[in-house]
Amino acid sequence: MSWLIRNLLDLYIATPIGALAFAFCLMFFDYFYSLPAHFLSRAVIGPPHPSRARLPSGLVVIPSLLRGADELEAIKATLASVLVNGYPGHMIVVASIDGYDEAPSVYAELQAWIAAQQSALPRDVWLYVTGTPKRRGKPLAIDHGVQHVKALVSANVHAEFPKIYFSTDADADLGPHAFEHIARRLCRRNPFTGSPGRAVAGNLHVRGNSYWKGWRHFFSVEGQLGIQVAREYLVTNIARYNRRPFPLSGTTGVLYCMWTEIFLEGPRFMGFMRSLRFADYVKWWLGVPPPKFSESNVAPIPELLAGDTDDTVSAFLAVIARWEDGRFTLDAPRTPLHALYYMLRSLFFDRALRYEPEARVYTSSPSTLGTLWRQRVRWNAARIEVAGRFSRSFWFHWDLGICAVGVVALILKYVFFGAFYYVAVPFALFQGSFAHRVGAAFVLQLAIYGLWTTMALLMNDSFHKNWRLLLALPCAPLYTLVYSFWTTFTGTINDVFLFGNITKFAPESTLIKGDSHRIAILARARRALLLAVRATVRGDVPFGLFWFGWSETEWTPSGYEGWTSGKNPSLLERLRFRRPARSAGEGDAPIPVARASLRPSIRVAAQKDSARRSLQPSPNIVTTRHAA
Repeated sequence: MSWLIRNLLDLYIATPIGALAFAFCLMFFDYFYSLPAHFLSRAVIGPPHPSRARLPSGLVVIPSLLRGADELEAIKATLASVLVNGYPGHMIVVASIDGYDEAPSVYAELQAWIAAQQSALPRDVWLYVTGTPKRRGKPLAIDHGVQHVKALVSANVHAEFPKIYFSTDADADLGPHAFEHIARRLCRRNPFTGSPGRAVAGNLHVRGNSYWKGWRHFFSVEGQLGIQVAREYLVTNIARYNRRPFPLSGTTGVLYCMWTEIFLEGPRFMGFMRSLRFADYVKWWLGVPPPKFSESNVAPIPELLAGDTDDTVSAFLAVIARWEDGRFTLDAPRTPLHALYYMLRSLFFDRALRYEPEARVYTSSPSTLGTLWRQRVRWNAARIEVAGRFSRSFWFHWDLGICAVGVVALILKYVFFGAFYYVAVPFALFQGSFAHRVGAAFVLQLAIYGLWTTMALLMNDSFHKNWRLLLALPCAPLYTLVYSFWTTFTGTINDVFLFGNITKFAPESTLIKGDSHRIAILARARRALLLAVRATVRGDVPFGLFWFGWSETEWTPSGYEGWTSGKNPSLLERLRFRRPARSAGEGDAPIPVARASLRPSIRVAAQKDSARRSLQPSPNIVTTRHAA
């Protein structure tokens, strides 16, 4: 035995690979645990079946740009899929068009189509269409749909606001009873805390006829992109079980659900975070209770929901929410000790984000290299910007803070994979030239990817139907390098060190009004340099922190200026910029918010906010009701 131990210790080159292999198994043990658990569940319980038990009322808001015939046909197909999904409860469905003035004739066609559906609506289903004249961004289109339903409730068209919010895209097709499966998972109580779920993600797939159209299509660029994305979605779904050491901090926007008690508080909570000061955090550590969201009188800022992703904002809100006294609260923990307790509870007993594999949803994949590149840059780098918007909540909500570590872990993951596949393993186990070692690393990566893909196919009970996804394996390492690692790296560099990650996902007018910031070190350095030149030449600029800021001030345009309008100010225009005077040095200051009035619960807050902000439906909105 001593001889064996001594020789193993002498193999010092095995030490790094051993450490990496241990880290690999620790980070991805769910791949090896989930498959046996899946088959054990199938053997003991059997596959889930639709139930006749009623579920809480639901709301589906489907946002769309609706600029042409393709978008019209897509949203009609999605609405048809939603209407016949068989949800066992009251369901309100709203199509919300973001900027219908861009294509009024297409919007009119959608209105006419929805009006024609009213007589054939299933029992307990209502269908409406609304929209904003000008584009404001996807989250604002969703908020507009929510406000429309609030108006209907205020007008007594509906007895109450729906309990569950369902999110889906305008180009998605739902699997059988997807809403029912995902809602039942949301309602299921945690055996340790008694809390229901806060948010539940669905099982995302690429349509079969989208990624496989025969061998000729398979060898095309479009065919390779489709099958690579389909394999990626399939394998990624395993991580949605949320069993890894670090909890998930995001969910898929194509299909998820959460309680409206949490979802409706999003705009007001974004405003509440603006009211927090570092002094509140210091006092909290000294024993002073933190400011309470439930007792605040902050104004909602729905524009702060806008950015490069909206589903991550919803996921962050779900992680923050706690179940107390039969309701959800977004209040900060009373003491740091409570914050530690909630963090440990979320790590080991009560994960906020759940996954329902039976809630299937099918979507298309980008068909061009450029479209896929822009999408992945936005997805993979957006978490940094969203984390910035929630940064003040990290002071108190440590359970969200530990999830936000995933922002850094996402980037480190690809570095880890590269080191494991192409450095540690080949140089520890193989001898020969560099090319031989790289080849061995490529084979190793293919073997692991093949294992993951096979496990995912078996867990989805779709091996016989989707076995062709294994054909994606030869190009999977290159796809991962380009569209996972490199897009993350590029987006992060742009957002942190350069001028910001310009994705055009939200209009610059909405971003400016929301006054969110980007790190964008080079953009801030350019602003400081130009202001230094102006202060030297003209002498009309006082020194202040706004020199290194992002928001618009009396002497500087917003950092978002020109992002979507294309009217990017030149250096000379930036030097000459002038706007109506504002107090110097306050360009980046948070909007001051009062904390006066009391609101005893999130439910009451939602009702008061509904009564205050509701608008009557405009004449061009279809509001026919199908009675139960």
